[in-house]
Amino acid sequence: MNLEGRTVLLTGGGTGIGRALARELAEKGNTVAVCGRRLDLLEETAAASDAIFPYRCDLTSSEDITGLIDRIAQDGHRIDTLISNAAILSFDSLAGGLDLAEAKRIIDANLFGPIELTQRMLDTLRKAKDPAIIIVGSPAGLGPLANTPIYSSSKAGLHAYTLCLRHHLAGEIPVIEVFPPTVDTPMLSEKKWKKMSAEECARRMVRGIERGQEQVWIGQSRMFRFLQLVLPPNRLFRVTNEWSPPEIE
Repeated sequence: MNLEGRTVLLTGGGTGIGRALARELAEKGNTVAVCGRRLDLLEETAAASDAIFPYRCDLTSSEDITGLIDRIAQDGHRIDTLISNAAILSFDSLAGGLDLAEAKRIIDANLFGPIELTQRMLDTLRKAKDPAIIIVGSPAGLGPLANTPIYSSSKAGLHAYTLCLRHHLAGEIPVIEVFPPTVDTPMLSEKKWKKMSAEECARRMVRGIERGQEQVWIGQSRMFRFLQLVLPPNRLFRVTNEWSPPEIE
């Protein structure tokens, strides 16, 4: 897949992987509409290139999604590539005291928001010459990791949706899923784990997508892919819960 000269809508473009990916895509000659909940962070992303355009949008709000699509169209951007990257991470216990309102917000942001945006963008993408849908998943969603149960559940659901979407759009719109490793982002700023830089992750994402891979596994996430292939689900769950990223010495 050629990732040059496209008009991309990228969610979660204010920080981390999203910011690095927006700038990487802009450097390759793409026009990038970035959206997220905080306009100030999106504007910082956009400051790096005249080809990046910030749009505030909370993916948990149907009204915001409608407004986002309308504003992009009014500004003359004809989207041909949708990249769903936005996500909220939390570390929870299901043994009691779970904040149910926060859990619903995470699932809405990580799962239903991308589903709603994707479904409402299909007509626009179908009008494009070379459309594509790219969804940033998580190896935790295939485990899942027990210390992030709501996040992992939402990502597992997003993975299932991606598989179904690829089946339903076969021969019409390619659907690509990307699995990043542990990345140095604000979501993981308090963890003393060894992390890949967001910039390096973005570069590897682009390389994998350009190679035409349906699933792009980056760095240590490839370990999860191997385990997924060789272990039964129950054993996979136990192994992934016993593993944690190596810490900085």
